[in-house]
Amino acid sequence: MVRWSEDLQQYEEYGLRARRGGWVIESGGAVIAVLTVGWKSPRTIAGRNWPVYLEYLVTDEHHRSGGHGSRLVRYAIQELARQGCQGVYLKVFKGDDGWESALRFWERHGWTEHCDLTTDRHIVMTKEIASAPPP
Repeated sequence: MVRWSEDLQQYEEYGLRARRGGWVIESGGAVIAVLTVGWKSPRTIAGRNWPVYLEYLVTDEHHRSGGHGSRLVRYAIQELARQGCQGVYLKVFKGDDGWESALRFWERHGWTEHCDLTTDRHIVMTKEIASAPPP
């Protein structure tokens, strides 16, 4: 779990210029869920550019199934829309414990699997985001 804290530190230090961003849920001063994204060179998927990569979503094992991951995903998508992002992509790694549950989680949240990009190691998924109207 050290990697996500380094990402958050970079985001705090560099603000909007950071190539990564993150959101956390805390309870009693402890971090119980983290979601990070990276702004990368756009990846072309299904004929469209996807510049934002959802790097990872981690929920503390004692707080799983409490809706924290779902809340974090909804909030992150809202924030990305507010920033003008029109879509985000992720990879579900087949070697990770619980990857099949993770795949079902992302499907429940409206993510689309791209079978043509699926390999024996990972599954690529995308989520279209409706940009928020200008303030």
